[in-house]
Amino acid sequence: MVAPMLWCVAHGVYGPAVALFVLAGVTDALDGALARRLNARSALGAALDPVADKALVSGAFIVLGSQAVLPLALAILVVGRDLAILAGAVIVRLRWGAFAPRPSRLSKLNTAAQILLVAVAMLEAWRLPWLGDAITPALALVVAITTTGSGLGYAWTAWHRLRERRNRRPGGVAPPDGGRA
Repeated sequence: MVAPMLWCVAHGVYGPAVALFVLAGVTDALDGALARRLNARSALGAALDPVADKALVSGAFIVLGSQAVLPLALAILVVGRDLAILAGAVIVRLRWGAFAPRPSRLSKLNTAAQILLVAVAMLEAWRLPWLGDAITPALALVVAITTTGSGLGYAWTAWHRLRERRNRRPGGVAPPDGGRA
């Protein structure tokens, strides 16, 4: 659904874009709930689900930012954060193997705020221009703050985990001085 939704947004066909965006969100939620209920979770599904979500949201930010429906600087911030997290995860995985980051509460709030902002921006561009004065600027500010905060949170966590790893002895125990010698 990512490609058709982005095509609709890029061509200013916001009604179907909103419908596809909502449909993607509903099917994603149902898929996750069904996988949990049936205990049918898989490593592949766990890896692909957030990638698909990020493709949808980041793609929407890119297109909406390029059309000035959303601030371009905000689109760059959102996509830049996601690319930085992805690059960091790839580097850590290549260097140390298995890597399973868990999203923080702030990161989950950030994702929800991003999704809400994309939906509101498309509704504004489609049929509800008054949202631009009432809701969109406030949501854009929330997204800027949560995107920055969650990105810094990921960087902080990664920094500390890498320091812990570096300070461990081969037996897995940190030296008594914490590796500061």
